[in-house]
Amino acid sequence: MKLMINTDGVSFLCTRIAEQRTDRDTGAVRMDRETGLPLWQVQVAALDASGGEVLAVTVAGEPGNLTTGSPVAIERLVAIPWAQGDRSGVAYRAASIRAVNAPAGARPVKTGD
Repeated sequence: MKLMINTDGVSFLCTRIAEQRTDRDTGAVRMDRETGLPLWQVQVAALDASGGEVLAVTVAGEPGNLTTGSPVAIERLVAIPWAQGDRSGVAYRAASIRAVNAPAGARPVKTGD
């Protein structure tokens, strides 16, 4: 079950540079089943009037030029409860994560090495 999170009144700050998600056993880059894009994880601090919380948010496709401490916009944030054996938790997923000053839908330009 995916639970939509209302982010009205919440500010987000990037607390760690985005990293590609990889399979723990093989080291292969994890891919989104729906889009075929590589999965990335961004650590953010979510701040509102009641305090703050650090979240690791997964997004399909490279999230852009994010820097530690910069404000970010998160679109369509969902919480996905999970349980595996005696472990359980909540995974966070977003449709997109971008720097606040970047236009919606902006993606970094890739150049050859």
